[in-house]
Amino acid sequence: MTKTASFRAFNSPTVNRSGGPDDFEAALSRLRARLEEAKRARAAAEAKREMALKRKAEVEAQIREMGVDPERVEEEIARLRAEVREKLERAAELLRPFEELVGHAG
Repeated sequence: MTKTASFRAFNSPTVNRSGGPDDFEAALSRLRARLEEAKRARAAAEAKREMALKRKAEVEAQIREMGVDPERVEEEIARLRAEVREKLERAAELLRPFEELVGHAG
C-alpha cells in the first residue's frame, strides 16, 4: 500500500475506529457542515466580486465622462502633474519681480 493510499484508508469515514457506525455518521455530518460553509463562503465571494465589478464599471464611466480612456489613466495623471508643476514654476517666475520690489521697499 502506498503512503497516499494508507493515509486515505486511515482517514476514511468507513474505518471503524471506535467500533460503531456513529463514527461514519459524525464524519458525514462534519463533511456536510464543511460543504455548507464552503457554499456560503463561495456565495459571499461571488457577491463581493459582483459588487467590485459594478463599482469598477462606474469608475470607468466617470473617467470616460472626463474625456480619459480608463486604460490610459496613469498616463493622464502623469501629464496633469507635469502641467501643474510647469504652471507653478511659471507663476513663481511671474511673482519674482514683485517680490524684488517688495524686498527693496522694506
